[in-house]
Amino acid sequence: MHFDDFAALLSTASDPVILIEGRRSIPETSARSAQRVASLLARHFSQLRFRSGNATGTDEAFAAGIIATAPERLEIIAPYASHRKRDRHPLVHYDSPESLDPDALADIQALTIAASPASRGLMKCYGRGGRAAAQAACLIRDTMKVSGIPGKLTSPVAALFWVDPAHPEAGGTGHTIRACRLKGIPVVFQSDWENWRIP
Repeated sequence: MHFDDFAALLSTASDPVILIEGRRSIPETSARSAQRVASLLARHFSQLRFRSGNATGTDEAFAAGIIATAPERLEIIAPYASHRKRDRHPLVHYDSPESLDPDALADIQALTIAASPASRGLMKCYGRGGRAAAQAACLIRDTMKVSGIPGKLTSPVAALFWVDPAHPEAGGTGHTIRACRLKGIPVVFQSDWENWRIP
C-alpha cells in the first residue's frame, strides 16, 4: 500500500484508529524506522489514534514514536490489567480483556477461534489461571485490538505490522493479521510503510 492510498483510507473514517505492532524480535534499524513512522503519522494526521499491544519489540518501538508526539492518542490493550504496569505512561489509555462483559468476550473468543482454529481448546482455559490461561489472554487481547468493542473501542481502519518476512503469519502477530483479514481490515507490512514519504 502506498502512503497516498493509506491517507485516502483514513479520510473515509470520522474517528480513525490504526493498529501498530509486530514481532517481539526486531532489528534495531527497523525499530528506529517504526518509531520514526509512528511519530510522523501522529504529526501528519492530528485526529488519528493508534492501538497496540503491550509487548516488547515492535509494539514498544511504534509506541515510543507516539508517546514522543501525542501520547494521549495511544491505546494499549494489554493481556491483563497489571501487565507491565511499571512501564506505563500517564497519558496513554490502557485496557485489557478483563474489562469485557460476557457477551463481548464470547464474540471475541469466537473471532479468535475463526482466526486460529487450534486455539479452540485454549479459549476454555481463559480466566482459570496457569500458563494456558495466560496464552489465552494474549490471544484474546490480540483479537480485541482488531474487533474493538461497540461503544468503547473503535474497530481499526488499517493495521501496520513489522513481520518476519520468512514467516509473516507466525505467532501472535500472525493471529492478529488473520483476524484483520477476517474483519476486512487492510494490513500493511514494513516492505511498504518503511518506504512511505510522510509530509
